[in-house]
Amino acid sequence: MTKFEINGHPVDDNSPPLFFPDIGTFFNQDMTLAKKMIMQLHSSGSPLVKGEILHDPSIALDDDTEELYLGLDGHQKSERNRSLIERKVVSLDAYETLFTFCKSLGMGFLLSVYDFKGAEFARDIGASALKIASSNIVHRPLIECAARLGLPLIIDTGKSTLEEIARAVQWAREAKAVGIMIQHSPEAPPSSLTNHNLRMIAGLRQIFGCPVGLSDHHVGDEMLYAAVALGAHSVEKGIVPDEMGDDQDVFHALPISKFALTLQKMHRIKIALGSSMRENLSRDSKKHPYRMGLIAKKDIACGDVFTLDNVGFAFPAKGIPVEHWELVKGWRAASQIGSSQIISWQDVNPLPT
Repeated sequence: MTKFEINGHPVDDNSPPLFFPDIGTFFNQDMTLAKKMIMQLHSSGSPLVKGEILHDPSIALDDDTEELYLGLDGHQKSERNRSLIERKVVSLDAYETLFTFCKSLGMGFLLSVYDFKGAEFARDIGASALKIASSNIVHRPLIECAARLGLPLIIDTGKSTLEEIARAVQWAREAKAVGIMIQHSPEAPPSSLTNHNLRMIAGLRQIFGCPVGLSDHHVGDEMLYAAVALGAHSVEKGIVPDEMGDDQDVFHALPISKFALTLQKMHRIKIALGSSMRENLSRDSKKHPYRMGLIAKKDIACGDVFTLDNVGFAFPAKGIPVEHWELVKGWRAASQIGSSQIISWQDVNPLPT
């Protein structure tokens, strides 16, 4: 697997998975709110912010096409697509101010880009990585442009075939992308649990030899933890203000007040995964204190043969450990042993050889 870094953080099996907290356009042109969200993420310990460069409404046709999404009540809502984009676009100058603020806090930022100008702008203001949204996985000119900018490239695979994923990765590789991460991206709700297919995280990595992350659209946080346990190198989830009302993608986003604990749990899971072998244990290492040893089940006379009729087991192992029973079985008692007493090596006579 090709290794690379995002904002100085290695993307490999031995490093903590990266959490991309996506503020997206949830601030709806309110730059004061956007800065507040970044400050909250910084205070929560996040080294990164995920955003996007949405500066040109003409990427959406000015017609009556509608965007459908779930409201907070779980019911479907609709909005004219171009109107939605127009209320979310931000000028490049405003984006530069916002992400310069990120840098002043020592935070990196990675950005979804939708056109050439936005991609080059993201590179110029110091983005740590660029992302190709799942809707653009077939957009060869954009993928090639982003791949040539000298930054790691994240390719979201939502609603795409394996053939389309392979083609996008090939385009990025041919354009000399310095690093590629694939994102497994189950459909947004109300997609059922059976459509999440989180095992694809390992499958995509095996097929393409790239780091693989999860772009999460599930209601709740459990898919983030499952992805980490399955070896995801990153997870991404929308982050919204606690008081956020209905809007696109809010239904499955994470309230910002829950981010710090979610990040902490994710890192704990990664640490707990540890090694696939108990390499730190040796024969002389300290064993469980409640392993058992041999005791007399009843009075044993000198010369009696040790059998399961007269030998029992109890912890802790203060005499002959239970693992040596097969050796001692059939030997004779060297002295009288009272009921419930410990059987020690001096109490046994081995069989003649």
